[in-house]
This record gives sequence, C-alpha cells and structure tokens, in this order.
Amino acid sequence: MEIVWGFLKKRFGFLLTFTICKGLVFITPLLFAEVLGSEDFGVLEYALAGMGFVLNALFNLGVPGAYPYFMLKRKETALKNGFSLHPVWLATIFIIQTILFSLDIIDQKAYLTLNIAFIISNQLFYSTKLKSHDNPIFAVLVDSGVYLVLFLAYAFSLIQLISLSISTISPIIIGYCLFYCLRSAWDYYRSEKREIFSNYWRILGYSKNLLIASFLIFLITSSGRIVTEWVFGFEKVGIYGYYFRLAAVVVMIHQVVNIAFFRKMYTVNPVILDKYFAVFFTAIYLLSLLSFWVSPFVLGDFSKFFVETFEDNRMIYLLVSCQMVLWIASALNSNIVDRENAVSANNYRFLLLIGISFGVLVLTKNMITFPMLAYFVYFVILISCFIQYYSLFKKGVRFYRSPLVLALSAIITSTIFFLNL
Repeated sequence: MEIVWGFLKKRFGFLLTFTICKGLVFITPLLFAEVLGSEDFGVLEYALAGMGFVLNALFNLGVPGAYPYFMLKRKETALKNGFSLHPVWLATIFIIQTILFSLDIIDQKAYLTLNIAFIISNQLFYSTKLKSHDNPIFAVLVDSGVYLVLFLAYAFSLIQLISLSISTISPIIIGYCLFYCLRSAWDYYRSEKREIFSNYWRILGYSKNLLIASFLIFLITSSGRIVTEWVFGFEKVGIYGYYFRLAAVVVMIHQVVNIAFFRKMYTVNPVILDKYFAVFFTAIYLLSLLSFWVSPFVLGDFSKFFVETFEDNRMIYLLVSCQMVLWIASALNSNIVDRENAVSANNYRFLLLIGISFGVLVLTKNMITFPMLAYFVYFVILISCFIQYYSLFKKGVRFYRSPLVLALSAIITSTIFFLNL
C-alpha cells in the first residue's frame, strides 16, 4: 500500500494531466457522433483511428521505435541530432500532400486523412522522445493533441462560432499541421548540424525493420475501421468506431502504465514482465466485460446515438470491448519484440497473416455479416498476439502466463458471442 501511495504522490501531476487529457480523448469522438451525420462521423473515425493511424507508420519510417533503442538500450547519444531531422521529413510529406490537394489530385476526405496521419506521426515521435526522457506530463499533452484541438472545435460550436462538419473540421486540422511544420523548422535550427544527415541515415538503417513492423501492427490493430469501410461503407465505420471508443475507456489504464513505466519495458527481465502482464491482462479483460454490461444503464439517458444503434449492434460492442485486452497486449508485446531485436522475423509472420486474412475477406466479402466481420477482426488480432509470443520464443524469451490469459479470454468471448449471435 505504501508503494502505491508513494507512486500516487510522486506522479500526481502526471495523473491529473493524464485524467484530463485522456478523458477528452475518450469523450470528444463520442460528442462528435452526436452532432455529425453518420457518414461524416465515419469519415472522421476512418481518418483518426483507421487509415490515418496506419499511414502514420509509413510516414514515421519506424523512427519513433528507434529512439528508445538508441537512447535507452544502446545509449548512443551521439546520434541524437539525427533525430531532429525527422520532423523535417514529416513536414515535407505535408507539403507534398497539400500540393496534391491544391491540384485536385486528391479529394477533401483523402486530404483530411493524410493530414491527420501527419499529425499522429508527429505526436508519436515527440511523445516517444518525452517518455524516453521520463517527461510523462508533456508526453500525454502531445499524444492527445489532435483530440484537444477537436474538443476546442466542439466547444466553439456550442457557442455557435462554427458549425461542425467535415468541411469545417478540415481547415482546423490544417492549422494544427502548420504548427508542427513550424516546430520542425525550429528543431532543425536548434540542432547540432555536424554529421546530422549521416546520423539520420544510420537511424533509418535500423528503423527500416521497425517501419515494416509498425505499419503491419497498426494495419492489424486498426483494421476494423478499414475493412468495415471496404465492405459496408462509412456509416458502418461510424458505428464500429463509436463502440470501439466506448470500449477503449479501459485503454486509459494501459496508457498510464505504458507512459509511467516506459523505460522499464526496455530494462526489466521478461520473466517478471510476463507475471505483471498476466495480472494486467486479466484485470483489463474483466473491466472490459463490466463496462459492456454497465454501459446500457449509464448511456441510455445521455446518448441518442447509443439508443438508436445499441440493440442492432450489441455484439459489435461486445467484440470491441473484449478486443481491448488484445489491443493492449499487441502494443506491449511490440515493445518487447523491438527490444529483443525480433522484429524482422516477426514481420514475415505478420505479412503471412495479413495475406491469408485478406484472401479470406475477398472470398467472403459479399456474404459476410457485420457481426461476423467484427469477429473476424477480433480473431486476426488474437492470432497476431500469439505470433509475437512465438517470435519471442524463437529468440529464447519465454512468455507463459500472459498468452494463457489471452487464450482463456478468447474462449470466453467466443462462447458469449456465438451463444448470442
């Protein structure tokens, strides 16, 4: 108890900031669901947590994952100036996509998705740096940035300064992109220029495997919205995204742990991590089920969107709720895969999983139902977690307790789903 109390006292500022910021991250998309049309909300969800999230992995070139590897594990601080060149690369991407939009080569929806991908790329890069240097308060602020901006837009709509739609959200997002462009110029100006390009090139030499890894893991874990849009359109994306957001309330617990103990992920013995992960995954799964059962009693009087869609999409909500423990497991496992340099072999297995999954979807696209599509996504993410454990096993890193918890949770989830389908 003293350890917990000591942690709370030491981390009070972080916990307060985290509660406010992540509370807004949680509630802002739900507020937008109430005021945007179904299709507009689907477009925003697709950009924020679907294709925009996946594209961020391509934009970032794996560099955020390389930062803790070089700074924490290898302690090669001489490479630090190379990282200051990365935001300049990201700013170049924004300029290119803006030119494409100006020439009418891409439409507004694609431009919004690309711009949000640019913002997420910057957020991930800067927040990783801050977490690596044990600066969790600013890491949370940076990591939540796009949602804080969207919440301000929602607040302005309440006092009728703007009306919310994709056409009004887009210029606000552009303004936030320009902020990061200015930040990239400032970072480059302040950096040590000696060997900066050769150092960045060396970082890219390591991060190329992380690029593929982060792209694949984001593609798998964010696939729900992407394949839903492909099979059913943006309106169903809005429904899937809404219930995913509700279920993701438990992810805030993971984010506290990940930010506060980020450095330990790269230093603690895997046997100890396995014990803590097993307990953590059990708690998250039970909380997810509790949240699923309690939500109808809480949200029925507050959310018109919930009332109108819950009965027809109850099983969607169940699956994304139970999916949260897999989402968290894949994120934590990725840190361990990176640290144990098991990325390359893991990538080949992920590619095989994605190839087989895509083939199945192509064959079943015209006959699959919305709930079965959600279950298919759940099952693919489950397999991806076990691929990570297998890749670590091949490296001599043995996890036993945490994969057992995931297997038991999958059996319980599948039983509930098929009994109520």
